[in-house]
Amino acid sequence: MSHEQSDSLISRRTLLQTIGAGSIAAVGASVSVGAAAASTQYHNPVGPIGFGDVSIISADGTYYAYGTETPLDIIPIAESSDMSTWTYIAPALESYPSWRSDGAGVWAPDINYYNGQYYLYYSYSKWGSTENPGIGLAIADTPGGPFVDQGPVFREADLGMTNAIDSEFLVVAGTPYLIWGSWYGIYGVQLTDDGTEYVPGTTFHLAGDKREGPMIVRENGYYYLFYSTGHCCDGYDSTYEIEVGRAETLEGPYYNQAGHDLRSLNQHHSGVAVLTGDEYFTGPGHNDAYRDPDGNWWLYYHVEATADDETRYMMLDRIQWDEDGWPIVACTGTPSTRSPVPLADTYDCGAVLHHGDPGASGPIEEGTYRIENVNSGLVVTVGAGITTDGANIVQRPAAGGTHQHWMVEYVDGTVQLRNVRSETPMVVAGGGTGEYANVQLGSATAGASRHWSVEPVADEQYRITNTHTELALTVQNDADTDWMNLIQRTYDERPGQHWEFTIVGD
Repeated sequence: MSHEQSDSLISRRTLLQTIGAGSIAAVGASVSVGAAAASTQYHNPVGPIGFGDVSIISADGTYYAYGTETPLDIIPIAESSDMSTWTYIAPALESYPSWRSDGAGVWAPDINYYNGQYYLYYSYSKWGSTENPGIGLAIADTPGGPFVDQGPVFREADLGMTNAIDSEFLVVAGTPYLIWGSWYGIYGVQLTDDGTEYVPGTTFHLAGDKREGPMIVRENGYYYLFYSTGHCCDGYDSTYEIEVGRAETLEGPYYNQAGHDLRSLNQHHSGVAVLTGDEYFTGPGHNDAYRDPDGNWWLYYHVEATADDETRYMMLDRIQWDEDGWPIVACTGTPSTRSPVPLADTYDCGAVLHHGDPGASGPIEEGTYRIENVNSGLVVTVGAGITTDGANIVQRPAAGGTHQHWMVEYVDGTVQLRNVRSETPMVVAGGGTGEYANVQLGSATAGASRHWSVEPVADEQYRITNTHTELALTVQNDADTDWMNLIQRTYDERPGQHWEFTIVGD
């Protein structure tokens, strides 16, 4: 994975079985997630759903993310113009590489710019990696592909070390190397000048067992080795976290803040963690890092589950450095729910919110509001003032009734919009995840579809996004007429997707 286009890079790994049916539809469609371009903050997860083991690169002002295979894609690709708003575009590979034919999966892509082309290293393995797993290479002239497979760079049998997956390509003093390893130690090996083969007799040992997903950042005169430890791929039972050590040379030895040689650590969670999960984001791990044009480092990673969804999601948080040169992620070492966007003028930890912080899900304070569509000037209304579950939600002229008043409340780190008259929340009809699904009243126990985020798009204007579907509250057909339905649609800055909140009291 590419921190900077010709230097340090990274890798990530995932498993098909962890990507649920709810995520498949999102990967297969053009789904944009993250903060609006005009916003000064973004919300986690930045998505897209299913992008585990993410790898990041930039080209000509556009950012590209690559993830572990899903049931619909062999290495899906997404693009972004701002590092935090992502749109799925295509698969990197149209078919499985021909050098295996035993049902193995393609995991942990590692994208790099090298020799004037885009090098995509990938893991090709069966779960458990005991059947001669290997790392392959595909090359393209553009980051969006098409990528042409070049076959294996090496397999377990070549080097005598199992779990030959989770690659991390980097170049030191003009020499290319590949770092790899999962579960049975992390190792490195020199590559040939064209990056397509390994050089025999050049392997070196970096870290012990029960570690995977190595990624190296070069900063402060050190090589920092980030890796994941704990159990991935178990949803809410996952214990993944990210630890780190550093060395003065690529080959090490690497020591952590406790002074331990990473090669001596062979138990889960026996090192020093820089990112651990909480009750809202489970199992952060298998990370990539990217240095933005201002020179600041950002950590891309996935979580194994959120409070509402036992599915992998792509996350983003800032890496800072303490006075001793050790990394600090998201200010507290736990995933943020809301942070200043990359390339903002300032990054203040006071503006970085975590699960449980007041206002963690949006800039709107708790209270009772009238919600008005910017385009039509009409307000969010329960049709005919009905109070039963399933009542349709439309836009109507403001009349002052409680069927037009909505309580903004924070629930599980997200916003709930509860109608004052019925005391029930706004939900997506039937919990639907598709485009154009109606918005209506629902039970307070309606599940994930009652959770929303509110994000600024302009001065005093906001978009409202369902956090389960990542689709935005929209006036159907962007109409400015009375009684028009409210639906969910992909956010694309259309007129019917921007809203104003006016406080109306309790």
